[in-house]
Amino acid sequence: MTIYGTVAAPAVRIRLPQAVAPTIFLAHPDGSIDVIDTVAVERAVRGERSGWTLTDSEIRYAAPFMAGVVPYSVICSRLGISAARLKMLLPGIGPAKPSLARPRPAKPAPCGTSRGYRAHLRRKEPTCQSCRDARAADDRRYRLTGTQRQDLEAAV
Repeated sequence: MTIYGTVAAPAVRIRLPQAVAPTIFLAHPDGSIDVIDTVAVERAVRGERSGWTLTDSEIRYAAPFMAGVVPYSVICSRLGISAARLKMLLPGIGPAKPSLARPRPAKPAPCGTSRGYRAHLRRKEPTCQSCRDARAADDRRYRLTGTQRQDLEAAV
């Protein structure tokens, strides 16, 4: 669900460590220093980010606190990045399931049904006569009764 351009998330409290100062300096063994604005990170984690972006180091700092608490899409939305970029920055954080798509049916749609007709179209195959007849019967039933349910056919 989208509310004014932001992704709605379940009302959960994300625990952030208490920072003594509004800015954290992280030194790396190679001599580089990352600067993390903890106020900006806190506002982003709570979903109050509007019109500004986080740095890569701030994203690396904030994402682990949200992982497992809110859905993966909400993490990306609140941090203002794409899923591909989050996966690049933090390969260990990812969706629980690789795909949330519906699984395919175990058996193919049988010919002689409307479902079989749609399967032919989806696979870009020529439709067989029995599937065309079933589709025509369903269209006829819909025009006569206004519904696609077959149990009303006896009432007509």
